[in-house]
Amino acid sequence: MRPRNLQRSSQRKAWKADLSKMSVFVKICGVCSRKDLEQICASEPDAVGFVFWPRSGRYVRPEQVAGWLRSIPEQIKKVGVFVEPSSAEVEAVATACHLDVVQIHLTSNDWKIDRPLFQGLEVWLSPKMQAGVDRNILSAIQPEPSVLLADSFDPETIGGTGQLGSWDRALAMKTDFGKPVMLAGGLHADNVREAIAAVQPWGVDVSSGVEKETGVKDIRKVKRFIGNARK
Repeated sequence: MRPRNLQRSSQRKAWKADLSKMSVFVKICGVCSRKDLEQICASEPDAVGFVFWPRSGRYVRPEQVAGWLRSIPEQIKKVGVFVEPSSAEVEAVATACHLDVVQIHLTSNDWKIDRPLFQGLEVWLSPKMQAGVDRNILSAIQPEPSVLLADSFDPETIGGTGQLGSWDRALAMKTDFGKPVMLAGGLHADNVREAIAAVQPWGVDVSSGVEKETGVKDIRKVKRFIGNARK
């Protein structure tokens, strides 16, 4: 069974148009409960993210998320976050949750997504930012990713650490690859405007910076973050 996104060509065209819009794209990631999801969506972010990596403290099961997503606004993009996934895993979760975007962390050089199967799904890539980004990294993903995520580097885990990312490396990523860059890593309501001014990213991504504790969002922080990012 193919993801429902395959029948949504008109929505895909609208999504492509989003890549050139002037306002900053805002993604709230690491959503772990239906209650948080509903309150976050009321604040109208551009996207919400769900972590499908079992080693994460923000891991959620695809069958949970599938039930939560039935009532969220169509214009809010649904992003699945994967770490070294197989194509079969991505296919199964995208199908169950009707994802709009798959965000991939850590891939081998021969990792591929089947293009016909995932036509209509956006692919975002988060290269590990230890010492910059290998210019050949884009060849690991087919179809080529439409957005690159500039996250902080941690040798022990993937994202959600609260550690501030390298804005210089994010700027270099923009220059070297000429693709929309989503800035992540250590962002919160009090530094997001400075980050946007410094990097001028296409979008910003936050998880731990809007939490009370791991996996529990603070809705007041969410609202402040979205408001400050869009000022």
